[in-house]
Amino acid sequence: MNARLPNSELGQWFVQLKTAIDLHDLAERLGLKRQGGKGNYHSPHHPDSNASLSIFADGRGWKDWSGDAGGSCIDLVQFCRPELASPLAAAQLLGDWYGMPQPKPAMKERAEPARKSTLDYIGERCLAKAEGVIPYLAGRGIDEAVIRRAIQCKTLGWNDWHSAKVAAGEVGHGGAAVAFLVRSGGRLVAVDLRYVDPALNGGVKAQCQGEREGHGWCSDPARLKRARMVVIVESPINALSVECCASSDVAALALRGVGNVDSIDWTALRGKRVLVALDHSDPVNPATGLRPGLAAAWKLSEKLIAADIGHLLVDMQEWDEGEDINDVLQRHGKDVLTARLRKLEPWLVPGMPGGGERLEGTRRVQLPGHDFAVYWRFRVKEDFTQYVDEFKTDDDGKRSETLGDLCSFRVASLSRLRIQSHLATISGAADHQPETVFGISAQLARHGTVLHREVATDDKLYNLEWWKGRFGAIWKPAQFQRLVNLMERAADLGARDVVNFVGLSWKAGALAAQEGQDCYFIEPQKQCLYYNLTFPRGTQQQARTVIQAYQDTFRDNAAAIVLVWGLGTHLKNLLGYYPHFQMQAEKGSGKSKLLESLQTTLAFQVLSGQMLKTDHRRRASVSFTSQPVGWDEFSKLPKTVLSDIDALLQSTYRFEFTRVGASLTPYLMCAPVLLAGEEVDAQSLQSKLCRSSLSKERQGAIIPHDLPVFPLWPWLQFLADVEPARLRDLHRHYLGVCERHSRAPAGDATARRMMENYAALLCSWALLCEFADLDPQQGGFIEDLLAEMNSHIVDTDGSRLPWVWIMEILLSELEARRYDYPHCWDRVKHADGHTEMALFIRPNHVMDHLSTAPHLRAKFDALPVKTGRIFKNQLLQSPVVLADGVEKTIHGRRQGHLTAISLAQLEKLGLYAAPDIQR
Repeated sequence: MNARLPNSELGQWFVQLKTAIDLHDLAERLGLKRQGGKGNYHSPHHPDSNASLSIFADGRGWKDWSGDAGGSCIDLVQFCRPELASPLAAAQLLGDWYGMPQPKPAMKERAEPARKSTLDYIGERCLAKAEGVIPYLAGRGIDEAVIRRAIQCKTLGWNDWHSAKVAAGEVGHGGAAVAFLVRSGGRLVAVDLRYVDPALNGGVKAQCQGEREGHGWCSDPARLKRARMVVIVESPINALSVECCASSDVAALALRGVGNVDSIDWTALRGKRVLVALDHSDPVNPATGLRPGLAAAWKLSEKLIAADIGHLLVDMQEWDEGEDINDVLQRHGKDVLTARLRKLEPWLVPGMPGGGERLEGTRRVQLPGHDFAVYWRFRVKEDFTQYVDEFKTDDDGKRSETLGDLCSFRVASLSRLRIQSHLATISGAADHQPETVFGISAQLARHGTVLHREVATDDKLYNLEWWKGRFGAIWKPAQFQRLVNLMERAADLGARDVVNFVGLSWKAGALAAQEGQDCYFIEPQKQCLYYNLTFPRGTQQQARTVIQAYQDTFRDNAAAIVLVWGLGTHLKNLLGYYPHFQMQAEKGSGKSKLLESLQTTLAFQVLSGQMLKTDHRRRASVSFTSQPVGWDEFSKLPKTVLSDIDALLQSTYRFEFTRVGASLTPYLMCAPVLLAGEEVDAQSLQSKLCRSSLSKERQGAIIPHDLPVFPLWPWLQFLADVEPARLRDLHRHYLGVCERHSRAPAGDATARRMMENYAALLCSWALLCEFADLDPQQGGFIEDLLAEMNSHIVDTDGSRLPWVWIMEILLSELEARRYDYPHCWDRVKHADGHTEMALFIRPNHVMDHLSTAPHLRAKFDALPVKTGRIFKNQLLQSPVVLADGVEKTIHGRRQGHLTAISLAQLEKLGLYAAPDIQR
């Protein structure tokens, strides 16, 4: 999208194109073949005997019935021209063809065009001469149609540059080379050059311009995205070779070198059928004793299993030594290559043959003789396992086997896991108490290509009922237990240290961002609300759009403050604490709509009051995550539940670890909570939360339905790179800002904690502006947050401290005449001669009354102060005590050690008393 062009103008232009362009005419321009001159059109991506693409709705709609593609003229252009990655690019092409150009931005000044990088310059030169690549690749057996499709997608080119300063035959001379253009997110990230004559370049066969790690190569990124099956190979030439014998729903992805296995993000392949076809038949490396391609396939298999991606390895055991995919295509043709790619390994441990000739460098696990003697009997398919019941060899030496069904799933991995302790997770300290469990990944028919994961302790590994309940049927129990025993030998494969935490936490002493799939909970649905959360991806521009929308929807940044709080919750393991959030709203002010939008924007959950009624649900909702949680209308819950909730929120201001039940299930309670409602009664939490108030007067523009989600995953990656020392300095800076602008007296310790909370939000805002490339003064956020902080401090001046809550209860008891301990009302004379009314009590008597009165039991249990000594200390630190250690005669008895409390000072805090002069 053009950021300078109003969305309304752009939308009107799109509508104009869709209504004015006849699709029959467009189909001719795109080169689609029509069946018999009339009727439907043949699909451009695969051969179809009967034309499958039809045009209807008076030439304004279309659909390819061989798939799910269809839509408008813009969709048809993208369907036929995959290199046009965005609807805007397709619309611009249509505008040029039909004389309806894109409206020009209403701006007088145009920005200077960005200077092209060296990489972009190289890429453009390679694409300009792309036709030169056809003879070379055709000589390697690759179909011209496959080559031209890659050229059309701008991923393949030709480079004929050579240096005039470096002589031929020396490194750096260059020469004719195939150029493979690597693209990611629509941008060019690298150009790989494969020289036709390496001798001219000093024997250097390949060279990379740009980023080497973290990106694979594919001929068509759009095809990879929609593919049903992906074949992973080593080199781009092998990828093109695979596409010569693959249908349109199959894509090939090249690693660009075996070292890239660790750096590529494989999560994009989740949900696709994956085949690993690296160069398994590479010669053995004398230094390592391994075949490099096969060793890379082993490592890749572990990576894919960790990402829950079901896969199998192509069986290359019978391939010639050193033979790769392109060699097979050149020597034997497409049919043979197709047959070989369909032959998959049947072995229990991926990449470790159990039969045939035992080649050097193929022993992935050193099995003892008695285990290897039965290992070959287990045969796997993608989501099924069989067992060789009988076998025999006839007189001609031919071997026959009888397979029986073992279980209805395939055990892809049984790996030893060390779960990091909670102290190391929240503080980054050395881990002294890791817990060892076993991660089991299996492919089940009901879950398709996504692996199903469970975590087992030692006592579960041979419990067949446990296996049946979580994975499926087991028809040969004894043989299945033998399978488990074999998998125990391979527990080191994929063994790793893991952290059970969703969000930003410490892992091995360094900050790391984690999603639900990275965690291994024993009981995930009970232990963490976000056990299956995948954080949204996105761009910096999307982040700016979201922030602007929330600043516009309520004035004074009332909604933006909530957004910044929700994004800053992931700083908790850096700061060591993080406040909860109180969002109060008038009736009809738009709270429900804002909550719905926040849930979508931040991918967090808001729980109803019904969900909060049981202790284990509340505990699970805030456990093992820094992702915020919303509690809506929780004030409607019974008082007994509210007191439990209060205790939980008090502890989760920082962290609390506990184990529950007979199985001692662990819980790390730490998630910051958003408290929403028309009346959020959080009196005891005022020093542990921030707030924002919504009202009708503050309402602004409604948040648009098409607002993008916030790119949380890039945001977490950004926070993971923040130096802890820098964050602490930033927090000290903003705490100083809060103190300079605070209306609280200097000695108010509770107000200082509130300022620390608001300083944490200002830290979040500063980092958010850095992430989204915004000015921190954007929209007056800092001024509005400081105003909200001062309003919060003033409004809660009389309700932040426990002694105030105790005095409020005491005054109610005095009014109801339920307080029987000695007390009296009298006037206290000051040094200047004036007098004021005071209440004379003994603090110990007050606490004794609260602790023994049955009707005050719930209130007493909720109080953080339980003794008269602490109550008296708090009174003496406040301005309400006129005198201490006073003696009075009450009902004819002399009472000492009384404390005189000023009624006038109590009234300033909103506490009102009605003196009983007779008493």
